[in-house]
Formats: sequence, C-alpha cells, structure tokens
Amino acid sequence: MLLTFPVVALLTVENRVSVIISVLLFTIAASTDFFDGYLARKLNQVTDLGKFMDQISDKILITSLFLVFLSLGMINLWLVVVIVVRDIFVSGLRMAAASKGVVIPANYFGKAKTISQIVLIGCLYLILLTGVDFQLLLDALQWIVGVLTVASGGSYFRISGKIFEGGK
Repeated sequence: MLLTFPVVALLTVENRVSVIISVLLFTIAASTDFFDGYLARKLNQVTDLGKFMDQISDKILITSLFLVFLSLGMINLWLVVVIVVRDIFVSGLRMAAASKGVVIPANYFGKAKTISQIVLIGCLYLILLTGVDFQLLLDALQWIVGVLTVASGGSYFRISGKIFEGGK
C-alpha cells in the first residue's frame, strides 16, 4: 500500500527512467503481497485483519495504476468502471458478512482476476517502455480482465447469498 504513491507518481513524470523505477517498485509491491500471504499461511499467522488489509492494499495499488493508464489513454474507460464497481460491490458484501461475524476470503476467481490484472499492467508497462503497439494483445487482455472481474464479482455474490440465507 505504501508503494502505491511512488509507483503512480513516477508514471506521471513521463520519462523512461521513471517508468523503469515505477515497474521495479510495482514488482516489489506485488511480490511482497504474494510472499506476505504465503508466509502468513505457512507460519499459521493468518488473521482477519490481514485478510482485510491484503484485499484493500491490492485494490488501492491496482485501481490507482488503472486510473493512471486510463489518463494516459492506454486502456478503456469501461474496464476501469467494471473494476471499480466490482470492487465496491464485493467490499460491501464483505462488510455485510463481517457484520454477521463471517470473513469472506479471496477465492479462485478473485485470485485469477488479480493475476489477469497484473498481467495487463505488465503489458501496459511494456508498451510504455518499448513504444511498441500491442493493441490486439491489449484489447484481448482487457476483455479477459473484464470477464474475470465480472465472474469474480458473481462468485462473491453467490458465496454471500449462502451466508445471508443462513448456511455457510
């Protein structure tokens, strides 16, 4: 979460060195997120607060980057809207579940969505660094991210429905 500001700020400078540093900081942020979760599970130190903070930090970093790439004209507005609406929707479901004493952890669809978003961000960085137009790949990745984002939101809706109906 702390690396979000420099990652984003460096992209607004618009020179190659800033983009390279932004990529490195993004890679560190994404890696620490992965290793933090891995270590927490391995050491049996998983907490409800940790699950919550992990999801929030992912959303802050990823959404901030997509907003910058949108402002640079590199991705479509519809994708950012789908991502933001899904994240707000799922966060609301998680808060409602938490009010019943239930924590809804990330699931397969949520992880697939996050991985697809990171791949798209990597492609966007590659375009910034090389200047090569990967438009066909970029369009395909945006659709993949969009579909996985919607599927992920649907899966959380299904899970929360079971919680609110009384079964877990």
